[in-house]
Amino acid sequence: MNIDGIPAIGSRIVLGIALAIAVASPTPAHDGGHEHGDGQEGRLASMGMKKLEATADPKAGLRRYDPNSKVISLVQGPPDQIGQWSPIINAPLVPIFTALLPNGNVLMWDSVEDRPVNEYPVHNSTRAAVWNPITNTFTDKPVSGYNLFCAGFVHLADGKLLVAGGNKDASSAGIKQTHFFDFNTNSWSLGPNMKYARWYPSLAALPNGEQAIVGGGPSIHEVYQTNNIIRELTNAVFPQPRLYPFIQTNVDGRVLYIGPDKGMRALTTAGTGAWQVFGDRDNIYRYYGSYAMYDIGKFIVTGGSPAGTPASKNARLINATSGTPVVSNTSNMIYGRRQHNLTVLPDGTVLATGGLRSNASVVDLKAGVYAAEVWNPATGTWRELASAQVTRQYHSVAMLLPDGRVMTGGGGICAACKTAGYLRKDIEIFSPPYLFRPGGSGQLATRPTITTAPTTVNYNQPLTINTPNGSAISKVSMIRLGAPTHGQDQGQRYIPLSFTTTSGQVNATAPANANIAPPGYYMLFILNSSGVPSVASMVQVQSSSPTGNSFVSTAVARHSNRCLDVPNAQLVDGVQLQQWSCNGGNSQNFQFRPIAGTTNTYNLVNVNSNKCLVVQGAALSDGAKILQSTCGGSTNQQFRLESMGDSYYRLVAVHSNKCAVVGGGPTATGDGAKIVQWTCNTNPNHQWRITIP
Repeated sequence: MNIDGIPAIGSRIVLGIALAIAVASPTPAHDGGHEHGDGQEGRLASMGMKKLEATADPKAGLRRYDPNSKVISLVQGPPDQIGQWSPIINAPLVPIFTALLPNGNVLMWDSVEDRPVNEYPVHNSTRAAVWNPITNTFTDKPVSGYNLFCAGFVHLADGKLLVAGGNKDASSAGIKQTHFFDFNTNSWSLGPNMKYARWYPSLAALPNGEQAIVGGGPSIHEVYQTNNIIRELTNAVFPQPRLYPFIQTNVDGRVLYIGPDKGMRALTTAGTGAWQVFGDRDNIYRYYGSYAMYDIGKFIVTGGSPAGTPASKNARLINATSGTPVVSNTSNMIYGRRQHNLTVLPDGTVLATGGLRSNASVVDLKAGVYAAEVWNPATGTWRELASAQVTRQYHSVAMLLPDGRVMTGGGGICAACKTAGYLRKDIEIFSPPYLFRPGGSGQLATRPTITTAPTTVNYNQPLTINTPNGSAISKVSMIRLGAPTHGQDQGQRYIPLSFTTTSGQVNATAPANANIAPPGYYMLFILNSSGVPSVASMVQVQSSSPTGNSFVSTAVARHSNRCLDVPNAQLVDGVQLQQWSCNGGNSQNFQFRPIAGTTNTYNLVNVNSNKCLVVQGAALSDGAKILQSTCGGSTNQQFRLESMGDSYYRLVAVHSNKCAVVGGGPTATGDGAKIVQWTCNTNPNHQWRITIP
């Protein structure tokens, strides 16, 4: 198969995995230097696309070979040493915002049209398209009613895309609306409104299936819940300029914030939220820098620098496996970069592409960094790779595809871009060296193949991969689907898996818990001893909870190892529940009966009394008693399971959004401690071990 002259990498692409590619764009400036916030982007070209292209320098953005030029394009060698770039593929829009879909297609969008936002008095539409890499066709899927320019986005657990915020008007005000994109139907729909209008927020997938919505203007952040309600984190106030923050869920379940400003902090998203502040990452404000999670709880941050200063080469590592981030040095990049993108690869290395190296804020065609370079976490060093044909600067993206290649694309739609004649409605794909046979022949390497693999897997469960190359497999990895824009990817996270092999099988173990791998879709790769990756299989990682079926389980408090219990096995209404040493009696067994039309929501019915858990009087306050009562249809008898990993869950009362907890706090470990509702947090007395078939 051949796409516009691009050699297909392995026949399995045709067997069910569409080459997916996403694109990441640069991040906004800080305060007064903010490219969007100070209205600079609002001063984009007022001419239409055809006129702009007709008047632009036809060589704008193209690599120049003039020895007097300062354009960087130096390294040469065979593809197995430096990789290889594809021909240019034209696109119907500038891929500023992109997302890899579970079916292998790529969603992309930009704005109303080609002109700047201040040129449009009405912002009631968005250009969007779905690209099928197998057929190399683009299908228009415009958004009606709203402009999703400068929104934040991330995949939900079911693979749909949640998009928060966007552009309201010519002054670049944000919007309160959220949208969903359903890959099953290729369609957009409206979601619930946020409390606050947002423009440049970042989103993070949480362990319990919720999504954190951080930044974008307001100092109060929000959480999209699995019941399609958005709640405010009123206790988590953090003022910041309108920019895309560098955030990812960490191994302790909190959202780690590591840039682009110097400070580091962690966000607890339970209840009304809370921030913990750590020290500075370094002394660089990484304006338009980039970051990537290259291992469990480990991050690399590169490049950027304050506007008006040359782009930095500096790279820093952050190890947050203990919950507290520890910063260390690693080698500098070969080239200073601003407006670049980091993409984590199936072997755990990190690819840097695009950007500019001068002190220009968003575009400088004489200072483009065309050369890719790759960072190896084992050695901490960077190696220069092949150079792209075109420069990718402001509003460009990069994203890993299921076949192990990296799609780059976009660039343009800004005032400085217009002045330079820089507008790129196209994509270019990089094939890393691991896809080629050693020796300089340029031939493709023989890839390991996945014959079959599970489409879904539960945490810490066996994951059997059938492959004829089993004995040659040296690495197994999972990478969450990309969702990049503005130099940072709100989706990608790299997770190596433990495994054993036989001649025809790889027996891996799924990620241990949802903190490590928030529920959702991941690309599953196997790599042979030469480091050549397979074409990925798509796998949905999910909790073993909520299948829609009724089941019976005890609920064991994490802090005390004692069971949720009806005192003395009483049968009457109004008895307050307690914790008690587990004894196997039916007063400690509860039937979890799913609520029709909801997700992960149940009546908890005591097997002995046949009565439901209920929050007394439908109270909304902390400390309200959790009783047993005759079952009815009220929401104060409904509890939502929120996974905390390792088979522990929070029991969240639907009417109050508060947790059923052991009163007295984590030190209340004795028999008889009463059960109450309380604002949810991550304390162990808020967590219950529940066995779900």
